[in-house]
Amino acid sequence: MRESGFVKTGFEESVWIRHPDSKFKHTIYMSAHIDDTLILCEDLDTLQRFKDSFLTRFEGTDEGEVTEYLGCDIVRDRVRGTLTIKQSAYIQRVLQHHGMQDANPVKTPMEPGVRLLKRDSPTSVDPRVQEEYRAIVGHISYLVQMTRPDLAFAFAELSKFVQAPGLVHLRAARRVLAYLVATSELGITYSRPEDPSQVNRLFGWVDSDYAADPDTRKSVTGYIISMNNGPIAWKSKRQSCVTLSSAEAEFVAASQCGVEVVYLRNLLRDLGFVQDAPTEIWEDNAACVQMSENPVNADRSRHIDTR
Repeated sequence: MRESGFVKTGFEESVWIRHPDSKFKHTIYMSAHIDDTLILCEDLDTLQRFKDSFLTRFEGTDEGEVTEYLGCDIVRDRVRGTLTIKQSAYIQRVLQHHGMQDANPVKTPMEPGVRLLKRDSPTSVDPRVQEEYRAIVGHISYLVQMTRPDLAFAFAELSKFVQAPGLVHLRAARRVLAYLVATSELGITYSRPEDPSQVNRLFGWVDSDYAADPDTRKSVTGYIISMNNGPIAWKSKRQSCVTLSSAEAEFVAASQCGVEVVYLRNLLRDLGFVQDAPTEIWEDNAACVQMSENPVNADRSRHIDTR
């Protein structure tokens, strides 16, 4: 790749960029994953010439305009100016694999108000239950990574019991599949913001659920970061420390969101989309906002730095 004039972007090993020069006068972007390669360029002539040159050095085929990549369907509406990514075909294969394609659909991934507990794990694990459970969680994991932020919390909860799942946990996993029956066509749609100042600009939203884990009393972080009217990064994860107040839990969550924002800003900078203004992160806890804006050594916050 370097011999072809490409440089890596940020800390990503699989995303490369080639800046304009005398040979190719437009920027070329490339994402490579094993034997699947996605190449982007705003100029079609430059794109075609580069692909022709690339395929003289590497064995492969030119499949034209992308409609599917890494299990994701990519749908463009050029009239409306939108791009949608979804995994409808993948979801149907998952449902058929688990015999859930005809399951009664449900409206939420998990039953509202119900938390999975360690005490429901058996002392002796049934290998058949564990095999099915791990397979379901693995399939959900891929959906969460790619196109389904609405499954992030359910995946985080289910992941805690892959070593010793019980029937209660398996029923919860199957419920997620029933939810997918109802939502298989959901995906993420990106579009150009009406306000020109919002184009290619990051926005973040973050929250926490204080002491939400009944087994450890640890809080749960949840955040989502969007650009061009669609999410590009999200997370639901149990915090690594036990926080002593809702404000502290929110502060920890905000810091985790901030780390992701810094990473994305660096990646976008290397791709040529510099974030000139500070990235807004929306947080609904007044005490957390005050601590962020005025990080003094107060009694309620001085211990957070050591956690």
